[in-house]
Amino acid sequence: MSSRVNGVNRTALTLLGLVLLVAGGLGLAYSFGAFGDGRHPLVPQGMRDFTADQPWFWWAVAAVCLLIAMLALGWLLAQLRTDRAGQLDLTSDDRDGLTTLHGGALTEAVETETEQLRGVVGASAHVRDRHGRRLVLSVDLAEYADLAEVRQSVEDRVVAHARQAVDDPDLPVDVELRPSASRSAGRGLR
Repeated sequence: MSSRVNGVNRTALTLLGLVLLVAGGLGLAYSFGAFGDGRHPLVPQGMRDFTADQPWFWWAVAAVCLLIAMLALGWLLAQLRTDRAGQLDLTSDDRDGLTTLHGGALTEAVETETEQLRGVVGASAHVRDRHGRRLVLSVDLAEYADLAEVRQSVEDRVVAHARQAVDDPDLPVDVELRPSASRSAGRGLR
């Protein structure tokens, strides 16, 4: 998932959470008579009688709510984790000192160099570091782009420069070439 999709996901879920929180608060305030005369119960009398007669009911509700809260917290923490590398340690020998490269600097350079290639209209890159360091590059192609030419240029120039920058000739690189929407739509009609 791209960072734009992740941002939209987090924003939409935050707004949904705020709306539900406000709705719950308004419902609670309504039940206590904040918007008019007298109290207005939100729960029917039969259900209130059942819960009053069953002492285990509220313990079960508390357990279910705790379980839901723990699952939601786990999901939220999973949303905040990322496999992207913040900094790359380029130190080959501790006696020479510490050498680090900010992952954003590398990906920005890769994106800029890729976008300068003929037939490329956009690029996005990031460095993953969860199961070993890996560069992931997505390239948006123009309608007139020659796929083989762009692929060869990316491999010969961009990937070679990235590997040289991190001093790792075996740096794994995933390249995704994405044709323009009109190009793929035209191919689907034939």
